[in-house]
Amino acid sequence: MIFRYIIFMMISLAWCPVPGWAQAEEFSVGGEITFQKTGDLYIGLVNEEEFGGPKESPFRSVLKVGREEIKKGRAPFLFLKVPRGTYAIRCFQDVNGNKKLDMGSFGPKEPWGTYRPKRPAFRGPKFEEISFTVDRDMTDIQIEVR
Repeated sequence: MIFRYIIFMMISLAWCPVPGWAQAEEFSVGGEITFQKTGDLYIGLVNEEEFGGPKESPFRSVLKVGREEIKKGRAPFLFLKVPRGTYAIRCFQDVNGNKKLDMGSFGPKEPWGTYRPKRPAFRGPKFEEISFTVDRDMTDIQIEVR
């Protein structure tokens, strides 16, 4: 009798979800960047903490712009295994090859863009102006770098 009870409990537990055993939801986030100049594209998918602070996102990439992409004026991008959350995408084109976004007195000197474009006068966009929720695969994002 006790043996049957133990077997029953083992089978029952196998069907019950156990906290910590479930896989975190992960999604793909990607699309296409359009541009007019030459130079590598730097793109980052950032949460609010990474947007406003020194912490770097694990979702950042440098897209080497080759001849084909230059002819077409566009390049694809894709981030894999992105956890559910609120993010912003920011991008710039490094036209002088120094691996950073050069700034002038009135903002960036190199082409830049975001998903959900917001280009306020005299300041950069705020996180809440360009953020979006990742709760499914999103592979049709369009970003214009200008």
